[in-house]
Amino acid sequence: MSAGLIINPKSAGRNEKGLALARMLADTPAQVVLLERFEQLGEALRDFSHKGINALFISSGDGTIQEIQTRIAEDAELFPTPLALGLLPHGSTNMTAADIGFRDRNLRHQRDYIQFGGWRAGQARTTTRPTLRVANPADGKPRHGMFLGSGAIAAATIHCQRAFNDKGVRGQRAAFATLMSALRKALFSAPASPDDPERLDRPFPMTIRRGDEVLADGLQLAMLATTLRKLVLGARPFWGGAQEGTMRISIFGHPPPSLPRWLPFVLYGRETRRMPPSMQSLCADEIAVRTPSGFILDGEAFDPPADAPLRITTGTDFTYLLG
Repeated sequence: MSAGLIINPKSAGRNEKGLALARMLADTPAQVVLLERFEQLGEALRDFSHKGINALFISSGDGTIQEIQTRIAEDAELFPTPLALGLLPHGSTNMTAADIGFRDRNLRHQRDYIQFGGWRAGQARTTTRPTLRVANPADGKPRHGMFLGSGAIAAATIHCQRAFNDKGVRGQRAAFATLMSALRKALFSAPASPDDPERLDRPFPMTIRRGDEVLADGLQLAMLATTLRKLVLGARPFWGGAQEGTMRISIFGHPPPSLPRWLPFVLYGRETRRMPPSMQSLCADEIAVRTPSGFILDGEAFDPPADAPLRITTGTDFTYLLG
């Protein structure tokens, strides 16, 4: 019973924390892989499986976590015995790790936990959460992530990566700067045109179904689906309380109501908040979304199928080490 550590050295520009942790674990039994190329990932996971790894730590951002979860979830023979994941917040945004990741940011404490098998202690803190499974993207490759968005959410993520992350501004600062930029244009510019790529608040055509029930049909601002309980900037844009279904779904119609009035309630209101009719929040185990606009899953863009709605379902349960 031992630990494996996968480090994406390119996370957050250059993953200084991950590289430092690798050096600290150099003379320990922990198995460490520097993922210089994604083509190495499959071999690394198979090697970990052969060596009996039962705790896998990931030093990266949300995208690498998604890829690892996908490979494990889609190949039942890869790790036939249960595998715990320890998500180390060493990436650009770290939205997944902020909710279900390793709580202790101290590298020495992370090293000791990995080296001495802290997850084997009787009082080890863990949480279990299912993934979202994207069943039929355009490239035919199913994905297992934690947060999916379309419309303004996908547009904002891409804008944040290009305008801020690529220039060295990362994490909560980049997310806040993106939000403020979009809010400023929405408040002080003319109404957004559907074909204006510079406006994150433009309308996006969408049809969203839960089984035979049509949840939305027409122009929408954004939709999101997640199994996380808090998102970037600590936001909790869900309301209505626990319902049947594992995923939290929120849909925002276009045009949005007054942003200065409603945005704080959208992001940080209580579960009992009362919202305008153009906004809805619910739970589901499966939804289907048809839209010509793209999607984001854990910060990674992908396209929907050309001739069918995108199917999003509850995916595989994973156990996460909280430290």
